[in-house]
Order: sequence, then structure tokens, then C-alpha cells
Amino acid sequence: MLATTLSAHEDVKTAVRRAAPRAGAAPPEATRQAGEGVGVTLRGVSKSFDGHVVLSGLDLHIPAGQFVAVVGRSGCGKSTLLRLILGLEAPSDGRIAFESRAQRSPTKRIMFQEPRLLPWARVVDNVAVGLGEAGSRAAKRERALAVLAEVGLAEKVGNWPATLSGGQRQRVALARALVSRPGLLALDEPLGALDALTRIEMQAMIERIWRAQGFTAILVTHDVAEAAAMADRILVVEDGRVALDLKVDVPRPRRHGDPDLAALEGRILDHLLRDRPPA
Repeated sequence: MLATTLSAHEDVKTAVRRAAPRAGAAPPEATRQAGEGVGVTLRGVSKSFDGHVVLSGLDLHIPAGQFVAVVGRSGCGKSTLLRLILGLEAPSDGRIAFESRAQRSPTKRIMFQEPRLLPWARVVDNVAVGLGEAGSRAAKRERALAVLAEVGLAEKVGNWPATLSGGQRQRVALARALVSRPGLLALDEPLGALDALTRIEMQAMIERIWRAQGFTAILVTHDVAEAAAMADRILVVEDGRVALDLKVDVPRPRRHGDPDLAALEGRILDHLLRDRPPA
């Protein structure tokens, strides 16, 4: 059953003040402890649909806590790779293994391009849905309030989704993905529909939370500049394989227009846009 919506008589502001971290304070200890990333290893992984090969013989290791971006042309298999790692699809061949120091099974969550919020549930309840059925309503609500404070929505916890801007709805979706303290966060074009300034702000927010919590992040994007700005490593997927595997050796925090980032973007675009021999 979905979390019960807030009562009109609940003291939302009091609850938010109790859950919100102080400005400039370190992340809550529970968040830091639970933020151990999940390592991912693919060995000989292939995926076909109705005889059409989408991914072929992938050998790939993503260390725990790394931020990886996956770029490539439409239809190259980026989202399929993400779905395989999340367990939403089974490989046709090969094996995918996970490594985690956490005592519990590794938790994997995804954030989509569309926020996919429940229109009949208030913001805090949309986030609490990410905790599933386990735990008391009070505990889930407290955790949801704390995560909403982390994404800058402490004053919107009692709002309906329809009253939020596009960027605010995506922050709710991010909070819902993070509320269970995942070891791996998959990001499937989550910022593609946002305006340029909101997109840059969301990039910075995701990076800040990733640095604080230490989960493994895998970002699928068509935006090469976004990949270079956010990731430790960029995988360029082409013809069902990883054609380039590039380290982003630029110190954080990064700034847009950095010449080293521009050079990396140019290398990737030159590869993707190069003339192909006729079939």
C-alpha cells in the first residue's frame, strides 16, 4: 500500500526543522555509513532481442564508488546496458557480478528522464514510496524529510506534484531514488528535459550528494559535456561494444568551459562524428 498522504493538520514545518541538516553541516552519520558503493563486473555479456544483437561480449569493471558516464549514438545499447546492470533485463550470454562491503544485499535504484511522480500523493509521500513496505510510517516519513532537505526541498514536503516546477519534480525523483541509501544509482537521461541553468544546478547537486554518500553512479546521457562535467570515467558505446574507455582526469569542482574538459569532449565527438566507411 502506498504511504498515506499528509493530514492537513500535521505540523510540516516542525518536522522539517527536526529532519533538516544545519547549513554547512556534514551529512547525517546514517547516510555516510550507508553510502558504500557497489562494484560491478561484466564478463562476456551479450544481449539480443529477436535475433538483433544490441550488446556483444562486454568485459567491464566499475569499481565501487566510481561515477561512470555512458555516451553514444541513439540505439547503441546504452540504456540496455543500464537495464542489465539493474537486473531489469537478463543477459543473453555472460555474467554480471556485484561486490559490496555492506552487510545487506546491494540496493540499486534508478532515476529516469521523467520524474514519474504519483499525482495524488504529496511530495513527502512520493519520496517515502522509495522505501517500500518495510518499516513504520513515522520512520519512513522522517527519512523522506531528511532526504528532501538534502535536495533543497524542505519547504515543499507538503506540496502536490502539480504545483512544482520541472526542476523541483526532478529533485523529488532524485530524493525518491536516494531515500533507500542505494549502493548504486543509475541515471537514465535524468536531466534531458530541463532548461540549461536548471540542468547545471542539478548536475552540481547530484555530484555533491554522490561525493557525500559514496554510492556508485552510472549516468546514461547524450550530452558529452554533461558526461565530462560529472564523471570520473566515460564509456563510449558503439556497435554494441565499448569503443572508448576514458578517464576524466580533471580536478573537482569542475567549471564549464574548462579547456581540459573541452579537449575531452572534442575527442569523444570526433570519434562519434567521424565518417564511417560505406557498408
